[in-house]
Amino acid sequence: MHKTFFFIFILLLSFLFFCSENTKSEYNTATLYGTVYGINDANKLDILSGAQIDLQNYFVQAYSDQQGEYQISLELGDEIQQINVQILASKAGYESGSALITARKGESVKVPDITLRKIFVYDTSEIDPNRKSGEAAHIEVYGSHSQHIYVLSSGLRETARINFIVRDSKGIPVDEDHKVNVKFEILDGPEGGEYLDPDNMTTENGLVYTVLNSGIVAGPLQLQAWLTNASGKNIYTFPIRLAIYGGLPDPVHFSTAVHQLNIAGLKYLGILDKVSAYVGDQYSNPVAPGTVVYFSTDYGIVDGSAVTDDMGRATVNFMSAYPLPPSPLDSSFAHIVAWTYSDTVGQRLIKNRARILLSDQTAPIAVTPTSFTYSSTNNPINFNYTVMDIWGNPVVGGSKIEVSATDGDLFGDININLLDTQYSGPGTTRFNFTWAPGENLEAPQVYINIKVTTPENGNGYRSVNIIGTRQ
Repeated sequence: MHKTFFFIFILLLSFLFFCSENTKSEYNTATLYGTVYGINDANKLDILSGAQIDLQNYFVQAYSDQQGEYQISLELGDEIQQINVQILASKAGYESGSALITARKGESVKVPDITLRKIFVYDTSEIDPNRKSGEAAHIEVYGSHSQHIYVLSSGLRETARINFIVRDSKGIPVDEDHKVNVKFEILDGPEGGEYLDPDNMTTENGLVYTVLNSGIVAGPLQLQAWLTNASGKNIYTFPIRLAIYGGLPDPVHFSTAVHQLNIAGLKYLGILDKVSAYVGDQYSNPVAPGTVVYFSTDYGIVDGSAVTDDMGRATVNFMSAYPLPPSPLDSSFAHIVAWTYSDTVGQRLIKNRARILLSDQTAPIAVTPTSFTYSSTNNPINFNYTVMDIWGNPVVGGSKIEVSATDGDLFGDININLLDTQYSGPGTTRFNFTWAPGENLEAPQVYINIKVTTPENGNGYRSVNIIGTRQ
């Protein structure tokens, strides 16, 4: 009896664990679905089956069915609620297409329709080996080719094939009696070891090709094909532009910074600041444009993600909002974490962080001494004063301190434009100046004023007077 009860208990536990694991897996999965269309030779729209569907920077694939429809799932980590994903569609004989969509954990999202245009192929009569031509007069790119590749050892596409066709003056592809040798060369590039193979080829029914191989440096590139015909004339193509993109994000080349170090975020809600992640690959090149970087913060609100530009920069907005730091005397910082993945499977998470100082209302200006006496002799008097928020933090950059006196001369920290900083100390929160009466000052009293003004949405105005009396 006891053994039977124990067996049933184990079965129940296994069932609950299985259900829990399935629920967790389903919750972490984002499902994307959509339809692929193709534009045929007659310029008509058809459903396109057998198109390969990939998620950029993720090792996930699917294919469109007979109705042109597909469904693809993506496992998201526990820390990620939603991400921006680039969906790539491709099929032999068609130009590739893409769509950008936000994938949300536990949801199915409809992807906008992707339409692929069929690659134009010359009429077979153009490359009929029995058709006679004149000597070479033109050279042009034949069909489409990849507009970009990735740096060597990135694990992504590192080659691009470019096809050319050579024609005579009537537009006929050159025949075997008029075949020519076509040379290929890189006009300019990032000089990271990229090369063309082959660097020359003799036409066959007017057709030649070369393959661009990437090096270890990212950047734009131009290449050219040219030939010398039977009359001794050199014929060139226009420079063909491609780009070599950086590889996958590298933790050593991943950094984060805020645009404004100090905002009055404890005084005002809704103040915006920008946070940027700078993402490079192992060779110090910017990663491929469109690489997704995710952001989160302990205090305030921050955009969830952004994609990198051509220089590997991904920028989001931070906004001062609840929750705010609970103990500003201990710390008034909001910490923003940026993270991305250093592989296409999305398993190796790399992180970096930055912080924004959320300062508060300007505190009353503390000055010593608060009053003074002077005589007819020119004896200078030194003053120390502080300008800070009520928690001891510096006020925001662009604030101004002005010290003025009704008589005498002032020296020292009397006209200051404060810099954007997160650190307290001399020159940021602590200052000093000297007042000297000069010879034979007769005025019975002197007023010294210290005034602090801050920018819009800054910490606020403060002023204090120091009274001096003649002995």
